[in-house]
Order: sequence, then C-alpha cells, then structure tokens
Amino acid sequence: MFQGTIPAEMRSIVAEHARSWPDGDVYIGCSGNLTIERTLAAQGRFRLHSNDVNAYSCALGWYYSGQPLPFRVADDSRDELDWLDQYLDDGAGTLATLMIGTRFLQFVGKTGRYHQRMVQAHRDQFDRMHADTVAKIEATTLQLASFTAGDVLDYLRDDVPREAPFASFPPFDAGGYEAMFAGITNHFDWPTPVYEEFGEDGRDEMISLITDRPNWILGLLNEAPELEEHRVGYVQVGPRARPFWVYAQPGRHRWVGPRQKVEPVLMPRLGPGEEIGDDLTLHPLSGGQFNSLRSAYLARGIAPGQPLFSCAVSSGGRIIGAFGYLPPKFGLDAYLMSDFSVAPTSYKRLSKLIVMAAISSEAQTLVQRALSKRVTTWSTTAFTNNPTSGKYGRGVPGIKLHSRKPCDDEHYAYQLQYGGPLGQWTLAEALEMWKAKHAQVAA
Repeated sequence: MFQGTIPAEMRSIVAEHARSWPDGDVYIGCSGNLTIERTLAAQGRFRLHSNDVNAYSCALGWYYSGQPLPFRVADDSRDELDWLDQYLDDGAGTLATLMIGTRFLQFVGKTGRYHQRMVQAHRDQFDRMHADTVAKIEATTLQLASFTAGDVLDYLRDDVPREAPFASFPPFDAGGYEAMFAGITNHFDWPTPVYEEFGEDGRDEMISLITDRPNWILGLLNEAPELEEHRVGYVQVGPRARPFWVYAQPGRHRWVGPRQKVEPVLMPRLGPGEEIGDDLTLHPLSGGQFNSLRSAYLARGIAPGQPLFSCAVSSGGRIIGAFGYLPPKFGLDAYLMSDFSVAPTSYKRLSKLIVMAAISSEAQTLVQRALSKRVTTWSTTAFTNNPTSGKYGRGVPGIKLHSRKPCDDEHYAYQLQYGGPLGQWTLAEALEMWKAKHAQVAA
C-alpha cells in the first residue's frame, strides 16, 4: 500500500537506535511514505511529528495527523478524470484515490493504445479497488501528533526543539519523490508548500542542524566524510541495490551487505606460460559456480547479475573463461549478460576467444535448450571509455555495433550495443580462427 519504502534492514537500524531515545516527542524530516514513523510507532512511546513537501507524502501526513486532504482534480484534467470526484472526501477516500492513482495517472492524456487501455482498465475496476484500499487505510493504527508541509530546513530551524530526537532519510537526488509521484501533481490541485530543491549548500546546512542535538539518525545515499565519526551503518541489500550510509548519535555499528551463493570450480585454470590446447569445450555451470568465477575475474565495480544459463570454456583441460546468457527482454536476441577470460595468462586477446565460443553453434544449442525455443541472434552491452570495444568491435566476423550513446555511469564514457548471428561456427572453427588472427602472446 505504501510506496517508496526503505529496506527492512534500515528500519531495523532505526528501531535499534530509537530504543535509547527518551520517551516523548520525536521529529522526522522528509518523511516520504512514513516508513520511519511506522517503525517508531511500533515502540509505543513516542509522539511523532512529520514533515515533507511532495503531494503523496503530504496526503499521508495530513491523513494520519487528522487533517483534511484538500486535493481536487485539476481543471486541465477534468475532461479525463472528472469521474474521480465521487471518490474525493478529504479523508480516507481521497488518500485511497491518490494511492491507486500512482498506478495509472502517468498514462492519462497519452494517445498510445497501451496507455489508454491502462487508464480504462483502472477505471473499470476502480470501485472495487477503491473500497479495498479504503478498508486497508482505515485498518492502520498509525497516528501522528503533527504534520508540517514545508521545507525541511525551515522545519528544523523553526519547529524542531534542539533537545528532541530527529530522524531523516532525505532524497538528495534531484527531484526525489517528485518524479515518482508526478502523476498526482500533474492532475490534481492542492496547496503546494513553498520550498527549494536540495543542493550541496542545503545538504550541508541540514547536516549541521541535525547533528547539533543529543539524539539523531540520518540516512544518506552518498558517503559523508564530515560525519565519519558518527557513521553507524552501511546497508546494501542486493548486488545491484543502491547503498545507504547511516549516521547517528549515539549508536551501535551495523553493516548489511549483499550475499551471493558461491560454489567451487575444481577444474584448473589457464595460467601464465601455459598454451591454449587444440580443443574447446563448454561446461554448464551452476549459479554458484558462475558467481565464483565472475567474482575472481570481473572488476569489482561491475554490478553482478544472475544469468539464466552459464558455461565455462576450457581448452586442454584448463578453464580459459566463462559466459552467461539471459532471455530476451524485448526483441528476439538472447542477451549475452557476461563474458570474461581468466587472468593472468600469456595471451593478449583471450577474451575474444570467449566471445567466439559464446556465440558458437554448440553454445546456441545450449541456449535454445535453456530457453525452450529457437534463437538465432544475440546481443550484449559494453561499457567503455572508447567509441568502440576492443573485444567485440574488431576481428570477430558477424558482430555489428547497433548503437552508441553516452553512459550514465560516471566511470565510462560510452554504452555500446553489439550483436549478431548466433551459431555461425563450431567451437573447433572458432579456435582455428582465433589462433590465426588473435593468438598473440604478450611480451
């Protein structure tokens, strides 16, 4: 029912720290979906005071503090959404409408068939969905002593007593919750509070106002070196999840990190001074075995994923690399999620041989077996600081660069999309081509 919830591990850290706080008033800034409030309310000894500025959070805050919810369908949206008027009652009905609206309001006004069908489907089922959501809202027992719609810096300066505990997990990303709940602000009129977007100056002032008190906890999406002496937690719940840094006064230290299953791969690996043999063989891997090889040979900065199907590649009884495939998301291509060679070895272009093995006819057979359908093409994504990839871009027949665009990751300049036909050659033919063109030994 509540969207944008912080991870359970973060909630456990908040609850643990709050046990040392005195009974009474606790203030929360940038409340979001009231996750901190719901966590603290379970202890049954705090009067909770909340604050935020975005439409969804204000609706929650006003409702649970006993204030009316003055949301009305905007004039520009009445032609498409006037049917919502009957559900707006300034209370649980309005809140339920906004909650359901987060699922379809982003499609309103768009002409695509998909968008129109999504809006119509929600309208057709709205009576039932609204009644169910109202029942869930009214069953919750959360109560806020107050809610203030306004800038968190003003809230800290003017409303929060210095001796009172304070908690906040602010969205320092540009836009924050606003982008998530833009459908509400685009289609409803409501008393929007005045505030300024957070920048570095606002972040520094907020930290100064929070830490100048006996009890506080602050969660950030980026490390704050100036708060190092107060760091009490680090939370990353999954390999691709964004990490949180937790700072508090006082508090015990907690570290929460992702775990992945690893299993041993007992076959020996190619090493320096050892030569590639006269054969190539594919060995299907378990998820744990693939994780073990990937952890050993891929850069730490590459976020791991779990392939549907993976193989080790060996030559002469020694592993020379591995690859993994995912099923196609949108097109018909099998997605080569990861491919890498072992290291160190004497060969400068061993990674090309792994790519050639991964798109061989033997690999195609295994991929088709895993997907239970015929697959004739493949694609992959390369992140690099060069306009072309040395591994995919030159010397392997059939591989084409499909797209090049700037990379969102600050560590790389380009995101390149490559692909081509699957099953053009056998493993034996791949080895023969590689030895003829790419088997140079490093000096």
